[in-house]
Amino acid sequence: MDMFAQPLSRDPEAECHAQSSERMYIHVVASNQLERAAKAHLIFSLGHHAEVYEDADELVAMMPEQGLVLLSEDGTGLACRLMEKMNSQGIWLPVIAFAAKLGCDDIVAGIKAGVVDYLVGDVSRAEMLKKLRKGYLEGQACLAVRVRQALARQAVKSLSRREAEVLRLVTMGLSNKEIARELDISPRTVEIHRMKMMAKLGARTSAQAIRVEIEAAGLA
Repeated sequence: MDMFAQPLSRDPEAECHAQSSERMYIHVVASNQLERAAKAHLIFSLGHHAEVYEDADELVAMMPEQGLVLLSEDGTGLACRLMEKMNSQGIWLPVIAFAAKLGCDDIVAGIKAGVVDYLVGDVSRAEMLKKLRKGYLEGQACLAVRVRQALARQAVKSLSRREAEVLRLVTMGLSNKEIARELDISPRTVEIHRMKMMAKLGARTSAQAIRVEIEAAGLA
């Protein structure tokens, strides 16, 4: 047993919920060693996995690719600075900050910076698990979107100049004949460029190709 962990009462409802759900990976960031250990012990007791970090720099240096960050906020904007650091390194993980006391302005600033939620004051095990689960699932959904956008940008980037022009005009709703007139090429040449463009995008229909273009632009 962790010598720094605080004794915890059992919460049958939370335990049952944890056992029936996907195991979460929680990255605990707190400068206080006792606080880190207590939160890690709580997370493990709920059936999930915890990694601990002394500060945001240590977390960013490890470049985690999955999970949720549980950050100790001291009222100086630590959560906002963590979001900035992760963004600068191309990392995106959902962040939930916790504090014994925190002002409304601090919470608003954090939410605007991208913090998913806050745990303020005494929070029950069940309530903490509920918020962690919600934040984790939201993070998984957002991460899936970001992966699709990255793949779409990579696919669009692979297009030749002419193929990209055809995609742009397809997105505008132009037919092959209209595209041919716009680019001053033959309809048959348009068909060839369109076929190659769709193959590179992994699209079987024009709607799918347009969807890739939208995702690449970050609009989906």
